[in-house]
This record gives sequence, C-alpha cells and structure tokens, in this order.
Amino acid sequence: MHPNGYTKEMIREILGTSCPDFDPNHETGNQMRRRIGQERRDGKIPYPTYPEKKVGPQFDENGKYIYPPNSGFKYKDEKSNKVS
Repeated sequence: MHPNGYTKEMIREILGTSCPDFDPNHETGNQMRRRIGQERRDGKIPYPTYPEKKVGPQFDENGKYIYPPNSGFKYKDEKSNKVS
C-alpha cells in the first residue's frame, strides 16, 4: 500500500479515464540513457562520430573559430606563440 493510503489501482478507479495507462515495463529517459551508454561501452552500438574540423563561415581553414573584429578576444596560436 502507498504511504497516502491508496494503491495505484484505487487511484485509477477514482480518476477513471483521466489516469494515463502506462506499460508497466516502460523505460524512463534515465534508464534509456544508461542502457545506451552501457551498450556503447560494451561495443554493441557505435559511438557517434563528428567531423574533426569545424566548417562554416565562422571557422578558418584549420577549423579554428574566427572571432568578430573588435570583439575584445584574441586567441594565442600554440605553434608560433603569437597572438592573432
């Protein structure tokens, strides 16, 4: 019995058709995420792949983000140690 004194069947009888019918073995969102993660770790399903380089108008030919002019942010190029 539920702590408030009603069982699930009693609540369904009281509410009638406004109580949704759920499959007793349905999978919640958290259970689905855990299952998919475990299947990926076990090798049953592959991990998603993403392109290595970012593409689009806001990225240069090396895949680095191009900041708008006068945005106040500059990134340091690791190879040449100069600020671009």
